[in-house]
Amino acid sequence: MKRSPEIIPEHVEICPYCDTIMKVPELGEGDRFTCDVCGSSITHLAHKPVIKPFVYSLVSIFLFVCVEIMPFMKISMGGNMIEMNIREAATSIINDEYRFLGIFIYCCMQLFPLVCLLIVGFIYGFFLCHKYPPFLRPLARLFFKLKEWSMIEVFLVATLVSMVKLISMVDMSLQGGFFCFCLFIFFYVVVISSVDQWFVWNRLVRLDRFMNFSYLAGQRAYRENLIRCETCEAINSKRSDRCLCCGHRIEQRKKHSQQKCLAFLIAAMVMYIPANTMPIMITEYMGNASESTILDGVIYMWETGSYPVAVIIFVASVFVPVVKIAILLSLWMCIQFNRFRSTKYKTRLYHMTEFIGKWSMVDVFVVAILTALIHMGSLMSIYPGTASLSFCAVVILTMLSANSFDSRYLWENTDSGSLDTGEQK
Repeated sequence: MKRSPEIIPEHVEICPYCDTIMKVPELGEGDRFTCDVCGSSITHLAHKPVIKPFVYSLVSIFLFVCVEIMPFMKISMGGNMIEMNIREAATSIINDEYRFLGIFIYCCMQLFPLVCLLIVGFIYGFFLCHKYPPFLRPLARLFFKLKEWSMIEVFLVATLVSMVKLISMVDMSLQGGFFCFCLFIFFYVVVISSVDQWFVWNRLVRLDRFMNFSYLAGQRAYRENLIRCETCEAINSKRSDRCLCCGHRIEQRKKHSQQKCLAFLIAAMVMYIPANTMPIMITEYMGNASESTILDGVIYMWETGSYPVAVIIFVASVFVPVVKIAILLSLWMCIQFNRFRSTKYKTRLYHMTEFIGKWSMVDVFVVAILTALIHMGSLMSIYPGTASLSFCAVVILTMLSANSFDSRYLWENTDSGSLDTGEQK
């Protein structure tokens, strides 16, 4: 039986970044709609948007099990041989004094991705059966919260960096778990990119019934006393304090967003100092202990000729946190001092901070991998340093700061008719 193509019907949405009411045309498979005002991607419909996430999520779960039970990497040095599976990269730190760091790493690289895949498989399995029970709604809410904290692709980059560091020290070989992990990341990324928030919630609560607001297209929602539900994207009246579709609490703006953003930024700047001045890794070799900071690692990689790895570590661990803090601080100051020129450009900068935030975890994951692999007693052992916890805190705090920031404040004093530039009239 030939499958009929899926469509997203013509509907009305409120842009979560600039608060503009938009009339979205009918979208077919492979189509994407971007906001005319700020240029943000709002809705997209993947090819085979129901069967593809369901099947690929099952494949990903199978590969996840394979990664768990198969050895990931094996090294040998001085007659000692050690095998590591991916779970040990976190548990080796949990067993030491850095319990919080190990738990966070385990959640980001294993627990959260697995939960996301299980939720997608469960929800889309019901979609295939054309059943939409109410208990799918909290699962959908959980999925869209957890997916941004999944960092498995960052862990893959950290693995490659660790290989470059180890290749001159020990005999190393990749095992079946590594190749399964590469496949797992591919299918996981495909699954996550195929799930659209509006498509899912429209199946659960029928959001396409808001066409009666189409005459307001191009206006700011707050000026029309309308609120977009952050959870299901439904359009609600300002008089409501809970979404009429999903029942979740709604607000015109994120509560205390600017205060939270600044507080997280200040905390991140404070933690950035010990993260770069204190040792992130301690190496014991033949009874002698040596400490190395992030910059020490960059210098070592550069001097040994591993220029790409040196650049990756420098960009991810030094450059990206500074840039993210600087961008968020400048956006916060624009709101505080009413600087609303080039708002579309500033919104793009905010999108960049959302994307690059988690990539700073590369160095922390490298330390976790080396700690799991190199534990040969008095011959050679590697332990995490104090800076690993401080640097992890920097990443978490900058991500929380970006999540707290409400970009709609940038557009409140902007002329809604300036669709091309978004500049103040």
